[in-house]
Amino acid sequence: MSSPLESIPPDIPEESDSDPRESLRAELAYMIKVMRKLKGESQADLARALFVSRELVTAWEGQRSVPDLEYCAKLDEHFGTDELFQVRWAQCQREHIKAWFEKYAKHERKATEIRTFQPLYVPGLLQTAGYMRLTWSKGSVDEDLITRRTEERGGILRREDPPHLFAVIDEGALVRPFKNPRVMREQLQHLLTMGELPRVHIQAVPITGGWHDGFNGALVALTMPDLSRVGYVEAQFGGRLIQDPAEVADLSIRFDEIRAEALSKSATRDLIRETMEKMQDDPMA
Repeated sequence: MSSPLESIPPDIPEESDSDPRESLRAELAYMIKVMRKLKGESQADLARALFVSRELVTAWEGQRSVPDLEYCAKLDEHFGTDELFQVRWAQCQREHIKAWFEKYAKHERKATEIRTFQPLYVPGLLQTAGYMRLTWSKGSVDEDLITRRTEERGGILRREDPPHLFAVIDEGALVRPFKNPRVMREQLQHLLTMGELPRVHIQAVPITGGWHDGFNGALVALTMPDLSRVGYVEAQFGGRLIQDPAEVADLSIRFDEIRAEALSKSATRDLIRETMEKMQDDPMA
């Protein structure tokens, strides 16, 4: 009996060419196609060599799918390209994250109400530039992006008609030690300062409260000027936009359930001040 790979018809038409200048993702797709053709292989040949389906190779070259890091390593081994495909994969991930930030920022700028929960980090709207650098993913820091986001976010909360911001943060994100305590003290002071704004409400979920729904991950629910709602959930390599009304409603309920476990605004300020005092007294700080 022939294998599924061998049964793939060799004359399936290939995806139409895309412009590799459009994005790093398009360039990666183009590289796969070019290297395959230079090696004199069909899509079926490459599929057999990597033990994948012909359809998957077609999807890679047509940008409908991106090979993961493991398959990029196999492509490098197959084509003898050292770590070329693996490097391109890493660059694609950063490009995706940057694109996601831009997409989110577009909605954030228009929102009349922002409700956000973060289990591991200070919410983006309340981050200092130093904190952004300290928590940046591995790789070179994009200073232009940090500058732009700092200016944009500061403008959102200090504009004439700012949105109502309800920020709930897990206590662990506030008390976790950092390699640079000075940056964290600056960030905590910034939270106290921003918390004095009339439409900014910052609350912490105490560690002593045990498990809560927030451990399932960060979330954001935005209310737009027309009263429609948009949600975001975050993941390792970006985020997902949620526009289905039922899903956004569920996301909002989850936020309310998490917030119900949080300290009051005044108790949260006390927690932040106590944390700053402990950091000040720490000789290692």
